[in-house]
Amino acid sequence: MPLAVQVVGNASKRGLIPRTPTADRLITDIEAWLSVDYSDVIRSTSRTELDTGGIALHLDLHPAASAAVLSATDAGTLTLTAETSPVGPGYHTFVSRLAQRLGADQSIEWAAGAPAATADGSAFDDRLTIERSHLAWLGAHLVGIRDARRGLPHGVQLGIPPGSRYRFEGALATVLGPRDDAWLEKAAVEPRSAVGILPWWADATDARFLLNRALCLMWTAIRWRPPIDPDERALLDEVIRLLARAFPLDPTLPYPWREWNELLELRAVDEPTAGDIRERARTIDPDLPLIGYRRRPVTITHEGWSLEVPGTFAERRTAEEWWGGEAARGITLAAVETGSTSGEAFLDQVAGDLGFEAISHQAGGLVGRARVGSDASSGVEVGVVEGYSAVRGSGAAIRIVFDDAADWQWALDMWRALTPAM
Repeated sequence: MPLAVQVVGNASKRGLIPRTPTADRLITDIEAWLSVDYSDVIRSTSRTELDTGGIALHLDLHPAASAAVLSATDAGTLTLTAETSPVGPGYHTFVSRLAQRLGADQSIEWAAGAPAATADGSAFDDRLTIERSHLAWLGAHLVGIRDARRGLPHGVQLGIPPGSRYRFEGALATVLGPRDDAWLEKAAVEPRSAVGILPWWADATDARFLLNRALCLMWTAIRWRPPIDPDERALLDEVIRLLARAFPLDPTLPYPWREWNELLELRAVDEPTAGDIRERARTIDPDLPLIGYRRRPVTITHEGWSLEVPGTFAERRTAEEWWGGEAARGITLAAVETGSTSGEAFLDQVAGDLGFEAISHQAGGLVGRARVGSDASSGVEVGVVEGYSAVRGSGAAIRIVFDDAADWQWALDMWRALTPAM
């Protein structure tokens, strides 16, 4: 069972005529408070409307964590949920203290046992208990991975946000890099020796915290090519800023000099310390592997389907679609459950307008149809492959756009490579 901070409270009435704040008012006030008091930790926020009529505020607090969620109702009930297992006890403590401050500053009365609790409902506040719980979680997973690894030809991922599967050398991929079988064998017996794979172990937000935060992004998020949009430029700036903040606090830590220098070159910024970073990078053994899972192809998963794409692809995800691409290539993927419908029946329903030029594909129980064409609706003609793939119970639609006419074979190969996720 994953460890989490999960608490419920109620907002006090406020105003000259005391009233319970609406969900929108409560979330707006909390978001403004967070933007002032936690601007150096919160990476982004977003809102969604709940089916029950409330509002959820999603907080990106750490690159190794799924979003923490603050849900509010018009009755003034506020719920905070944040899974902390993959990040570490320091993150658990941080979220707990955030909840405590939120309660005090925004007049939220948390229920008994708050603001620190595990997912099973048992409350704890002291560091020792939090640390023991994370060690138990880590140890159980390492034993399971070690045992599973003995029967697998490939490595296993732990603590990496879902949706992407990386190629790597070794037994275990973590947000702070891969580990080999010898490391895994020792760690399964001595979990405390493995705490270095959890990026926020100590409670302090010190140089190690800043460096690990940067490393998480370098391993999993950086595309290692020049940025193509404002979001990618902001990501490079974030990592460069984290490294620059960490170094003066503790110059003895193992900084990724080559990759730091590479980021400065990709961003084309004139940092005062760029010369020193460049010189330090030259002292590193060039045969050592570089940081960054996305230097290799990445297998993405979406709604039960998987596809290997270049690691340099930018990505956007919604509940309905996944999009990935760069420069002159782009792929959009959507999928749907079809119940007991066969793959052929699904294709008959959705692929009928592909016409007599449709290309068929079959691999085991998977069937597909596609058509190569062009689209000039944007004012510039581009090549397009519109394809569908299906198995019994699930169907997928894929649209592949390419500028170079010679890429039509690549586009068809990508469509054929779309398979149900394992």
